[in-house]
Amino acid sequence: MQPELAAILPLVPAVSGDVGRVLLNLFTNAFYAVQQRQQLGEPGYKPTVGVATRRVGNSVEVCVRDNGMGIPEGVKARIFQPFFTTKPAGEGTGLGLSLSHDIIVQGHGGTLTVQSEEGKFTEFSVRLPF
Repeated sequence: MQPELAAILPLVPAVSGDVGRVLLNLFTNAFYAVQQRQQLGEPGYKPTVGVATRRVGNSVEVCVRDNGMGIPEGVKARIFQPFFTTKPAGEGTGLGLSLSHDIIVQGHGGTLTVQSEEGKFTEFSVRLPF
C-alpha cells in the first residue's frame, strides 16, 4: 500500500458511511486486480495499491490506483452500469461501481472517473465538492 496524503485538506460535507462504502469498494477491486495479476506469475511483478488525496479547485480528490490487470478499452464505458461485471460468475454482482457512482454523483454532487491501461494500471478518482 502506497499512501500519498495531502497534509491539509478542507472539510467536505459528506455522509461518511456512504463515502466509506465507495472507498471500500474501490480498494476491494484494486486488491482483487493485483491478486489476479500476481497469479499470472510475471517475473518481478510487485503488487501495488496506492491512495492519494489532494485539493483540486473547490473539491477534494481521492485517487485509488493499482498496478493490476487494467481495464480493456471496450469495457471502460460500461463499468458504471448496473449488473455489469468483469469478474467470473459468483465473484461479483456488478453493483459495486454502479452504486459507488450513484453515491458520489447523485448523493454528493461529485464525480467518479476511471483511467486505465490494460495490463498496466487502473486509477479511480473521486472528487467531492466542499
